[in-house]
Amino acid sequence: MEGEGSFEQFSPEVRIKDPRNREAASLLPPIKLFHGTSDYSIPSDASINLVEALKGVGAEAEVILYEGKSHTDLFLQDPLRGGKDDLFDHVVYVIHAGDEEALAKDASAPPRKRLVPEILLRLARHISPF
Repeated sequence: MEGEGSFEQFSPEVRIKDPRNREAASLLPPIKLFHGTSDYSIPSDASINLVEALKGVGAEAEVILYEGKSHTDLFLQDPLRGGKDDLFDHVVYVIHAGDEEALAKDASAPPRKRLVPEILLRLARHISPF
């Protein structure tokens, strides 16, 4: 986004603190940020700081951290791996919150199938710049 020179213009954390934008916080829906703690492209502290800034202006916000997960683990490697997928489970839980029938079906769903051999997923994580 054009480097540090544009930080003030594009940083959501900076923008939400701008007094001209504070009223907009009341119009925001509840916000959930999902972030891996081993993300090399955007440190998880960025999501923590953004949530704190949002809360500071009255928005409802939450950050959910995934220990040891990289930028791409959550939405690329983990879904391809099959089996338990914490991000998928969190998102489905949010969508189905309050719907006991849907949550029961989710709990009894069969495990997700592996789509890619593990060696390729490890290689992808190793060469990914994120």
